[in-house]
Amino acid sequence: MQFDKDKAGRTLNKKITQLKGKSYISVELIELLDQVARLQLEARGTASVTLPPEETLAPAEDVLRGAPLVTREHFPHDQAQAGELLHTLIALLIKAGGPLGQAAKAVDAAIASDELTPADLFSRFLSDDAAFFASWAERTPDAPKAVAFLAFAALSPGIEAAAEALAPMLPSMKAPEVGTCPICGSLPLISSLKQKEGFRHATCSFCRHDYRIRRIACPVCGEDDQKKLTFFTVDEKPGFRVDVCETCKTYIKTIDFRNLDRISLPVFDDLDSLALDYVAASQGYRRATLSAWGF
Repeated sequence: MQFDKDKAGRTLNKKITQLKGKSYISVELIELLDQVARLQLEARGTASVTLPPEETLAPAEDVLRGAPLVTREHFPHDQAQAGELLHTLIALLIKAGGPLGQAAKAVDAAIASDELTPADLFSRFLSDDAAFFASWAERTPDAPKAVAFLAFAALSPGIEAAAEALAPMLPSMKAPEVGTCPICGSLPLISSLKQKEGFRHATCSFCRHDYRIRRIACPVCGEDDQKKLTFFTVDEKPGFRVDVCETCKTYIKTIDFRNLDRISLPVFDDLDSLALDYVAASQGYRRATLSAWGF
């Protein structure tokens, strides 16, 4: 499906309206992420990506067995656009102040002194360089995820554009045996139930590709013994549930808005259901990925 900026903008407007007034999410955070999302929306419409040669993509039989079409490390993106967006996001966070603003100042100073270049930052993020981001977490202890947030937020428009262009190259498949994204191999951010049959879909935590996964199976470890899989809901959050796996002790939140008059926007649905993360953590479960915004 081709990206429709106007439709995406209307969806974002409705979702932000729904989020405002939530007692467990600060107005300042909603406003900041709203600004970030709008900058990304504008960039998404102009992102230019070059896809890898078709012969370098994983063959269909490998994708059907769980291999990604393209690895995250080599994922196409618009580096020039990401560099411009990075500087805009740094300025936005500095203006917002607080721990995020202080972290953004540290990144800005590192770039100005040539200690860090945007290209290096993006490369470190794409290769999932845990040591690099851990060192920055030590430098910005009050906002340990800020540097990764900046990198991902700047890269996302190009990454999403590339995923959209790569999706038609996927082989026809129903729900694969593995729960990882068939395009980039990343784990799901959140899942949702769709259509009257309740098909389960996942939103990729990296490229945001929407893909079908098995309804009764852990997308992290593949456990499909129903005795080891369960879920819980919270009355205050209708339309959300938390699917947990007793084998790997992970959880994934699932959206079911089929009978509710609610707009679904996965990255903000993840924020909207933040209270469920606290409940799951208090019961000894962990999420396999960071939140949509890197928290």
